[in-house]
Amino acid sequence: MVKLTPEAMNDFMKNGIGWNPRPLWKGVQPEEYPVHRLPPVIADAVREVQAYAQAPMAMVAACALSVVSAAVQTRFGVQRDAVLRGPASLYLLTVAESGERKTLIDKLFMEPLREWEAQQMREARDEKVLFEAALEAWEAAGKNPLDKPTEPRVARMLRGDDTPEALSRALQSYPIAAVITSEAGVIFGSHSMKAESVQGNLAQVNVMWDGGPISQDRIGRDSIHVERLCATMGLQVQPAVLDHFVQRAGGLARGIGYFARFLFSQPTSTRGTRFYSDPPSDMPALRAFHARVTALLAAPAVFDEFDRLVTQYISLDERAHRTWMFFHDEVEERMGGDEEYARIPDVASKAAENAARLACCYHTFSGAPEPAITEEAMVDACALMRWYLDEAVRFGQVAEMTEEVRNAEKLEEYLTQQLRMDKSLVDSGITVRTVQQKGPGPLRVRAKLDAAVELLEDHGRIRVIQAIGSKKRFIMVAPQVMKEWA
Repeated sequence: MVKLTPEAMNDFMKNGIGWNPRPLWKGVQPEEYPVHRLPPVIADAVREVQAYAQAPMAMVAACALSVVSAAVQTRFGVQRDAVLRGPASLYLLTVAESGERKTLIDKLFMEPLREWEAQQMREARDEKVLFEAALEAWEAAGKNPLDKPTEPRVARMLRGDDTPEALSRALQSYPIAAVITSEAGVIFGSHSMKAESVQGNLAQVNVMWDGGPISQDRIGRDSIHVERLCATMGLQVQPAVLDHFVQRAGGLARGIGYFARFLFSQPTSTRGTRFYSDPPSDMPALRAFHARVTALLAAPAVFDEFDRLVTQYISLDERAHRTWMFFHDEVEERMGGDEEYARIPDVASKAAENAARLACCYHTFSGAPEPAITEEAMVDACALMRWYLDEAVRFGQVAEMTEEVRNAEKLEEYLTQQLRMDKSLVDSGITVRTVQQKGPGPLRVRAKLDAAVELLEDHGRIRVIQAIGSKKRFIMVAPQVMKEWA
């Protein structure tokens, strides 16, 4: 730490020894979310909602894609080649602190899903009255087993924080689910849950992604068997919860493998920059998005004579299949040796199938006139999947950082945010005391803050200045660091 007179302090910062910051670690900042790779009917709604909510673009897009998947999965799946086929369902996992406005975003996108479900419940009540009357007549007529009326199926798709067992029972009644929540309890369980139980939860979730079957026979409980199903997941989890899970799962290598089927993102927070603005008088792009969700949900699920869900599989046209094949081989090649995806083989191994599912959602939600998935849809889906692969790689790098490095990065992110918000602080600096009082939670512990400050100083990324005769310590940030976080 440098001690200077007030006059010398300003001169030192402007004309003193040049900055020469060194990187804290070899990681990279998240790339900008490629919203242009979404179909216009989705991309326009995402941009519109993001402009109002001022939340991270990746989080807004994940909420939108969760709803798209829920609307498409009921009737449609994707046929990747003559043998390989599966649901169109997507799993999305966003890592973010509470207060990032996911609840607001979910509310905006999910309105037609909730309206559809309310309508199904109203119709179910009417059907139940008719069923009970028919059952009473059947009993009065002698209870001929061949004539027994069938109890109506209640179409309920939205699930919140159901336990895995409750979710299994719900799927047995109606084999279509959309788990969209900010708690992610269905995956991670309670804080005290044993690692084996959490891993068991994920094993069931993986089977659901595959489309089933789920079979559970337990003493003292009714058996559960669901042969065909489809399930969407749109989850948000706090970083501390995810870190705890990775530790319980046996470390990063095993922990990240459990998220192989998820489109994973950990966007930079927008907190501190979300100044109030009046809500828009109209959101036409969101209205168009809602209309498309409503249209898709209007077609009911179809079941065969064995009460199994019937799916219409959409194939790839010749050019789309060639694009998909090239993407599959590209990812496979980059999983070998010391290549980029070698650290995330489980995630990378599912990338091609996830790209095909994305393309199916694009094609169906857009109302494309072509009977098969087009090259344009597949090119965009593969491009978006590359972004999610890069996020998985970046998460692996972040997860391997020590606590000290993570705290230093949190400090750096906080400092750059404050400096962007108040340009006058660029010359005057931010006091260490201000960081301890108003900064990220972990840095309010003095020892952790001091360690983070020292680490950033050692790497030339900040300077701590204390004027002679003053107890205040000011933190200045290297201009190069400011550009890194721009």
